[in-house]
Amino acid sequence: MTLTFWGLAGLLAILAALILLVPLLRGGRTAEDQRAAINRARYRERLAEARLRAGQGELDAQALAGAEAEAARSLLADSPIDEQPASRQGRRLAIAAALVVPSLALGLYLWLGALPALQLSQRLAAPPPSPQALLANLEEATHRQPQAVDNWYLLARAYAGQGRYDAAVSAFEQVVRRDGRRPEVLGQLAQARFFAAGRKLDAQAQALADEALQANPAEPTTLGLLGIAAYERGDYAQAAARWRRLSARLDPADPLRQALADGIARAERAAQAAGQGVTPSGFAVEVSLAPEVARRVRPDDSVFVLALAADQPGPPLAVRRLRVADLPLRVRLDDSDAMLPQRRLSEQRRVRPVVVIARGGDPLRGDWRHEGAPLELPTATVGRVRVEAADATAP
Repeated sequence: MTLTFWGLAGLLAILAALILLVPLLRGGRTAEDQRAAINRARYRERLAEARLRAGQGELDAQALAGAEAEAARSLLADSPIDEQPASRQGRRLAIAAALVVPSLALGLYLWLGALPALQLSQRLAAPPPSPQALLANLEEATHRQPQAVDNWYLLARAYAGQGRYDAAVSAFEQVVRRDGRRPEVLGQLAQARFFAAGRKLDAQAQALADEALQANPAEPTTLGLLGIAAYERGDYAQAAARWRRLSARLDPADPLRQALADGIARAERAAQAAGQGVTPSGFAVEVSLAPEVARRVRPDDSVFVLALAADQPGPPLAVRRLRVADLPLRVRLDDSDAMLPQRRLSEQRRVRPVVVIARGGDPLRGDWRHEGAPLELPTATVGRVRVEAADATAP
């Protein structure tokens, strides 16, 4: 990019010099040549006229010599001999101006122009040699272009990453002032204020968090922050609830989910030790049979209530085994019903309840299978599954 810039700048300077020089040089020679040609033509006309008059007898030899001498003096008098130094000096000044003006413009550009900004953009585009160098570049960028919101946002994140939370608060406030009250920025501003206040959620940080969640109930930074704040003040049940809500909204492949699962488990253990009521993340489903199905099944037939992830394939997240004789029944599934420890209901965003009636006790070879509507976690708590005759897979 630098070579291209300087190449274009040099080409433009050469073109500008040529535009100034060529007309001056060509214009000077043309004017002098035209004047000399006119003087020579007039000189020849005078000689021809004098000789014609001498041939007609109007001038004798002495008069003819005098006419020729007068024509020669007129030619010398009209020649631009005395003006040549001034003309040459003017051309020299014009040439000097044509060369000096582009050089002066280039110097002013280097001193006052956009070159420092160009160099800064190149430094920002290249991998920084150290976090301190990146921070210095971002500080210079915000100083040179205070209207650029992206620079303020990157600077705020850099301050927060280095633990300079007071500076991060000021930078995030610049982002809010220049770009509006976006929930993700409000959440990060609240988080910076929390750490700047010594891990305490003051009234201003709480107000920012509330505003962020009102605009986006799933704003991840705010949910994580409120979980940390609840844990810090000893409200472990609330911390677990906030983190479960955050985990349910993360992508299944997000590495943060494992860290959240560990934090949720730690908060739940602390809540139980402190005597705080903890309700594991899950859902309740009301299972019933249509009359035509109830007449065809046996009281001891197995009923499996399953929870499947609605947004990804895989084995059931949770399962509860009942009997037909237990129905109708309201069943609650949570992490304690998990089939595999690495697949937990609390880490899901949406689940689908499934009821399988298997006379032989194998849910994979059920006689009836009914899938309920997807449920949003953790807000939805009750679903209804009614097994109809049309759900039969075997006579």
